[in-house]
Amino acid sequence: MLTLCCAVAHADAALEPAKTIAAEVASGVHPGFESFIMQVDGVIVGRTVDPTLAKRPPDLRSATKSITALLIGIAIDRGAIPSVQSKVMDLLPSLRTAFENDPRKAAMTLEDLLTMRSGLDCNDWDPKSPGQEDKMYRQQDWVAFWSELKMRTEPGKEFSYCTGNVVALGEILADAVSMSADAFALKYLFIPLEARRAEWRYYDGKRGVDTGGHLRLEPDDLLKVGELVLARGAYKGKRIVSEAWIDAMTQERTGISGMNQRYGYLWWLDRTKDPNLPQTKLWWAQGNGGSLLMVMPELRAVMVTTGTRFNRPDMLEPMFWLRDRLLPAMRPGK
Repeated sequence: MLTLCCAVAHADAALEPAKTIAAEVASGVHPGFESFIMQVDGVIVGRTVDPTLAKRPPDLRSATKSITALLIGIAIDRGAIPSVQSKVMDLLPSLRTAFENDPRKAAMTLEDLLTMRSGLDCNDWDPKSPGQEDKMYRQQDWVAFWSELKMRTEPGKEFSYCTGNVVALGEILADAVSMSADAFALKYLFIPLEARRAEWRYYDGKRGVDTGGHLRLEPDDLLKVGELVLARGAYKGKRIVSEAWIDAMTQERTGISGMNQRYGYLWWLDRTKDPNLPQTKLWWAQGNGGSLLMVMPELRAVMVTTGTRFNRPDMLEPMFWLRDRLLPAMRPGK
């Protein structure tokens, strides 16, 4: 926990670079970015949100997955789902036959979905993969398509980024709580967070909720999600999800081949390694186009960006703002 003096120092240090970045985004210096918000110890030190987002919130794409992780945690806290070790085939009884005939598939657990280690032949980063997300989107029933995929390896063995895993989590959630995933999210997450609105995408004639992507949420409300994680599951003193779940969700679960980052339960994880930067863990939700929710617990800081740089490497530009401009200003002795 930071002392008051250190918290104020961090907020003051971040103020000038955050204000400058916000002004740059607002004036079009970084085309394709619609919003930037930086908060340190509860103080907004830089903010700009494109006025057009008042008409329709930005598409968070895969940052949605990290919000789905929170929903699963709330359901476990409430006893609707027994544990992360529960078997997927038991949680999806209508699709049980797709699992029970393959011992490896039958062994798949909820945790395997949360850590992207389902073992299914599904890799969104490989267009040739049988379960790649664009192939799933062309189906009527996405979860049925996902459940019929063949196993590529043992569940729990290796990371393979698969949106279908998270769409299946939405179906599991709906079955467990006897309400749609969007209704559950509204009642137990977004209303307690005082979010203005949340717009989901649907499939199968609106029978299913796309919990793997495309949630539209206002940037200021995405910031509240970050505040919730930073406060280990509480918002304005009200408990929304347990501390135990936040700790479990942000614990390193698996490495990713060719990448320095780690993965928890649908959250990306890393930490600052440069000795010239303030040392903090980094927990983030990330979506195609530039949607980013970055939580820095040791600095009591949250950063939000949204953008439309879809399928472009420079959608990660806010990571460089953080590394090169924001964090250096917050280093000890500045």
